[in-house]
Amino acid sequence: MTNAERMLARKPKTWIMNGIFTAIVLIAVIISFQGSSINLLRLQTIGINLRIIGRQMIDINVDFFFGRGVYSFQEGVIYLTIETLAIGFLGTLVGAVLALPFSFLASKNIVGHKVAKVGEAILVAIRVFPEIILALVIVKGFGMNALTGMLTIGIHSIGMLGKLFSETIDNMDKSSLEALEAVGATTLTKIRYGILPQILADLSSITLYRLDINVRSATVLGIVGAGGLGASMILSAENSNWDILGTIMIAIIIMVLTVDMISSRLRSKLV
Repeated sequence: MTNAERMLARKPKTWIMNGIFTAIVLIAVIISFQGSSINLLRLQTIGINLRIIGRQMIDINVDFFFGRGVYSFQEGVIYLTIETLAIGFLGTLVGAVLALPFSFLASKNIVGHKVAKVGEAILVAIRVFPEIILALVIVKGFGMNALTGMLTIGIHSIGMLGKLFSETIDNMDKSSLEALEAVGATTLTKIRYGILPQILADLSSITLYRLDINVRSATVLGIVGAGGLGASMILSAENSNWDILGTIMIAIIIMVLTVDMISSRLRSKLV
């Protein structure tokens, strides 16, 4: 027997445990189906319903798209798309501006390890709540409008942007900071001349990536009354207005693809 054969013979037979684990999972899945109360009749008709919905969704409502006829311009898809883009853009801008001081507070290069732990805890606390929950709280104070959506996205973006900004600061070249410290530079001077020139391109790239995410989030936030396309989307789905829903979805696809293409192009030039 060769050395390779002896090593293979001593190798633990993991297939036994893998087989037992697979059997347990299969049994658990079978048992779970027994109490799921699946409506078999509904499964038989789901294909027919999907075909009907699909045909109605591709029948674009032109009047609703342009906001004409029985629809005012403010009710049309073009206006709501512009509003959604504005919510995402302004929310990202507010989040990026406010995230910058928090990122310095969470950076070990700026404030040291102990204070940075406090800054990291603050950023975690900011981003711990989902955007929908945050929007439900803010809508009570500011009402159902685009401002609520902008504030929700801005506040929620602080947590993630602050974390990414602080990591960028911690991973940068520290030689410029050491040189400034050697001549007795203050903290503000180090930030102005030693940090910002190095990380500005990376911060801009991160912010553009967050903008891509926030535009999608702005669409969803409209469901809770935070402005944009979301409110019309949920109302049309609840009332089975599939032509209106299809029109909104086409606008969302075009909007997201456009923002993604522009942000990707800009990020490629920055990094």
